[in-house]
Amino acid sequence: MHRKLIQSSFFLLADRGFRLTISFVLGIFIARFYGPAEFGQLNYVLATASLFGSLSSLGLDDIVPRDMAALDRQGLTRDDIEKTAFTMRLFSGTAAYILVLGLIFYESGVGRLFLIACILALYLPIQACDVYEYRLRVEDEFSKLALSRSASAFIANLLKAIILVFTLPIIYMATAMTSETAMTSMAFRFFLKKKGFSPGVFRKDYAIDLLKRSWKIILAGMLIVFQARIEYFLIEKFLGWQEVGQYSAALKIFEIIDVVCVILAAVLMPKLASKVNPENAQMYGRRTYLIGFAIYLTLIPVIAILIFIFPYVYGSQYLEAAAILPWLFLRPLFGMLNSVRGMLIILQNNYWYPVLSSLYSLSVSMVAGYTLIPQYGLYGAVASSMLGLFTLTIVADLLFNRKNSIAVFTCFYEWPYFQNLIKQGVRK
Repeated sequence: MHRKLIQSSFFLLADRGFRLTISFVLGIFIARFYGPAEFGQLNYVLATASLFGSLSSLGLDDIVPRDMAALDRQGLTRDDIEKTAFTMRLFSGTAAYILVLGLIFYESGVGRLFLIACILALYLPIQACDVYEYRLRVEDEFSKLALSRSASAFIANLLKAIILVFTLPIIYMATAMTSETAMTSMAFRFFLKKKGFSPGVFRKDYAIDLLKRSWKIILAGMLIVFQARIEYFLIEKFLGWQEVGQYSAALKIFEIIDVVCVILAAVLMPKLASKVNPENAQMYGRRTYLIGFAIYLTLIPVIAILIFIFPYVYGSQYLEAAAILPWLFLRPLFGMLNSVRGMLIILQNNYWYPVLSSLYSLSVSMVAGYTLIPQYGLYGAVASSMLGLFTLTIVADLLFNRKNSIAVFTCFYEWPYFQNLIKQGVRK
C-alpha cells in the first residue's frame, strides 16, 4: 500500500506542480494586465460559483470513490455507480449554474460581471465528468489523471498567453479558463472508453441512497465554502473591487500550498475506504494527521519564498496584497487539518457533524468580518478568515468531536511506525 501510495502521490504532485507553475506564471501576468479591479471581478465570480460547488458535486467527491473502492452493495457494479453518479451530477451542475447566473444578475444586472459568470460558471455542469476521475482514481490510473490534467492545463494556458499578447477583453480569459475543465473532462472520458468499461445503468435506489447520505455533506459544503469566501463579499461590500483584487492575489499564492492537502485526501480515500473500521479508525487518523503535519513542515520554506518574491513579481499594483501575506502563514495548516478530518468523518459515516461545525465556523466568520473589515480593511478580512478556520478545525472538534482532537494531538505516537517504514525502505 505504501509504495503504491507514494507512486500515486508522485504522479498527482508532478501534475499539480506543472499546472501550478504555469498557472502561477500566467496568473501574475493576468493580474498585472487586467489590474486589481477586473482581476477582482474575475475572482468574485469564481467565489460566487464556488458557493454552489457543493450543490453541483452533491457531496459525492468522497462518497462515490469510497463506494467504488469498497463495492459493499450487493448487485451494484462500478459501472452502475459511475452512470448513476454522472447523471445526478449533470443535473445538479446545471441547477447550480442557473443559480449562479440568477445571483449575479440580481446583484449587478446584465453587464460585464454577468457575462463573465455566463462563461466561467459553465465549469459547474461540465464537472459532472469528475465521476470519470473517481473511477480512474479507484482503478489506480493516476498517471492518466495526471496526463489529462497537465495536457489540458498546457493548452488552456497557451490560450491565456495568446489572449494577453493580443490584449483581448477579460471575457476571453474566462473562456480560456473554462476550456481547461472541458478538455480535462474529455480526456478522462477517453481513457475510460479506451479501457473498455461498459456504460452501466442508472440505479434509482442507489441514487436515493446517495442523496440520503450526501445531503448533509452538501449543506456542510455550502456552509464551509461560504465561510471560506464570505470575506470576498464583505470586502466588495465595504471596500470595493480594488480591494477584492488585492485579496484575491494574496490567496492565489496560498492555493499553491492548499492543493497539496487536497491531493493527500484524494490519494488516501480509496486506500483507506476498505481498511478503516471502528477498531482501527483512531490509529489511521493519527497516521494521516502525522503525514499532513510532515507535509506542512516541509512546505514552510516554499511558503516563505513565495511571500518574499510576491511583491517583485506582482508589482506595485499589489503592495496591499503583499502586506497581508505573512498573516496567512497558517492557512495551509488549517487546510490540511480540514482535508484530513473531512475524509475521516466520511469514513466514519458521521454526516451530521460537518453541518454543525461549519455552521459554528460560519457564525464566527460573519461576526468577525462585519466587525473587523470596516475598521481594519484587508487585515480584518485575514483575521476573520483565520478565526473561522481555527473555529472549524480546532474549536469545533474540542467541543463536539474530541476523538478527532485526540487523533490530532497524539499523532506523534505513530512516529515509530513511520521510522520502521523508512528503515525498511533504506535496507531495500
